[in-house]
Amino acid sequence: MNFYLLDHEATFNDLKKFNFPNQKIGVIAHIENSDGEILLQQRGEKSRDENGLFEDIGGKLDPEDVSFKSAIIREIKEEAGEEINLKISDSIGICHLFKNNTNWIFIIYFAKYIDGNIKVMEPTKCKSYRFFNYNEAIKSDIVTNSCKFLIKTINKYHLNK
Repeated sequence: MNFYLLDHEATFNDLKKFNFPNQKIGVIAHIENSDGEILLQQRGEKSRDENGLFEDIGGKLDPEDVSFKSAIIREIKEEAGEEINLKISDSIGICHLFKNNTNWIFIIYFAKYIDGNIKVMEPTKCKSYRFFNYNEAIKSDIVTNSCKFLIKTINKYHLNK
């Protein structure tokens, strides 16, 4: 896994440097509440992989997405509902992850949870949501390794401030 810091909102031009075989583009929202706890979703039985484990909200870029930011807003609504109130930053980085014979290029966003009801919108893909403190998430056997990498990276570069 590699992480590339961004100092601007990601554009499609930023992806030109990535040219991997079997490459897919996605977006991830790293969401924290005012106590610094991280909102993670538990993957459901019809998830692509890592069923039962927790990770950040995110997903694949759709052809109708006009920007990465619009994609992450869509993903959050699809997965956690419209009643969640977040303050979403511009993109903070790009993460390359090789997983299940796919080279994933994820545009990463930081979001601050303000308030609102977090709903399980796709119960076969997501079982539940839970806030984890930093140490609990990093030490947990139920948080994916790729999510732990992202949590550590965001903490290391103070991207959650």
